[in-house]
Amino acid sequence: LADRLNQGAGSLWVGIYLGICGATQLVNPLAGKLSDRHCSQFGRRRPFILGGTFVALVCFVVLRVASQMLLPYCYMAALGTAMIGMNFAYAAQCGLPADLCSEVGGSPKGDEDRDTVGIVSSLVAVHSFLGSLAAITVIIATNTMPVYIQYTFFMIMLVACCAIVCNSANEASTESSSRFGPMSLSDVISTFMIDLDKDRDFFWVLVGRLFYYMSTCPTVFLMYYIRDMVGIENEADIRVKLATLMIVAQMMGAAVSVPAGKTSNNLGRKPVICTACLVMSFTYLLYIWAPTLPKDERWQTVLAAGVAYGLGSGIYLSVDYALALDCLPTGKSTAEAFGLWGVAGFFGSTAGPVLGGIILALNLSDTAPTTKGLSSDLHYSYIGYTSVMLGLGVFMNLFVILATYLIRGTR
Repeated sequence: LADRLNQGAGSLWVGIYLGICGATQLVNPLAGKLSDRHCSQFGRRRPFILGGTFVALVCFVVLRVASQMLLPYCYMAALGTAMIGMNFAYAAQCGLPADLCSEVGGSPKGDEDRDTVGIVSSLVAVHSFLGSLAAITVIIATNTMPVYIQYTFFMIMLVACCAIVCNSANEASTESSSRFGPMSLSDVISTFMIDLDKDRDFFWVLVGRLFYYMSTCPTVFLMYYIRDMVGIENEADIRVKLATLMIVAQMMGAAVSVPAGKTSNNLGRKPVICTACLVMSFTYLLYIWAPTLPKDERWQTVLAAGVAYGLGSGIYLSVDYALALDCLPTGKSTAEAFGLWGVAGFFGSTAGPVLGGIILALNLSDTAPTTKGLSSDLHYSYIGYTSVMLGLGVFMNLFVILATYLIRGTR
């Protein structure tokens, strides 16, 4: 799509599109604060979920037309606006489980509330994995069709999800709640700030989340890894292997999320987070080991690493929301705080691939064969992949463990 829209330089434009998607996440804390302050007969969250979804749907129509008619700047503007709408809906939705699982909202106030939060967090993770599986299914099913066909499927999924959430969320009217005055510039700036004296635990939650999402960056390069390290030369075969890895990982993550969430109610959030990071570290060690094996044994080891990745990410994401909710900052409202939580993930998922790309670019291999079907003949060395897996995979997970250890307000 990027190549077709911009007549070449596809990798550059993919980077620009990803940058636009990432930059729009900076609206999350502000959107969350606006949702927290909103007064209406439909509650605080549903108006933002509906409004954000509507904006995204209109923009998806524009994206489809721009894709068909080759209008690159129109496409870029619609993409940015669609992501802003999605992020407004996402920010409000992040506050919704906290509102519904505790009568007073905010951090859980007792053991019963904490147990409820553990289950809610695991269900959030399950739906995240199922959403990824649905997207993968659409991409595979429409593989031979024009790209713009996918927008129709995603619009249907978006409408269905919005309808289910808004009908399921029994929000009370906030019309009679105390109304806030207009937001000042200092109010806007404060949404991006944390008081380290009062809210240090939440700061470490954000740091740990940033490092975790940095640690997921090696998966961005798996197509090249399968080509260069597993030794598969045909692009169609590489895509089949990559799809298999993704599906296996997502299914494993969905399967373990609820048991891991329940376990965190008994053992605490921190031990479960640390276990997830150790499993993720083992995953990347398997990726490092696989290329040293005979060629006919490499794929089985990589597939095992995919299973381990799904296990680790499922355990982590099942507790991710609960840990943040346990440590909500005292000076921020719920959705506002989760807006910062989302931004931390954005910075990690953006910085990781950038650093990984630089590391691989500095470690090119000039001995690999040309791959049939791929647009680029650049191949990367074992040293490059090992550096990415070790530095951005294993070490980042160890940093998550350290950040989690420094949290004192919950177990």
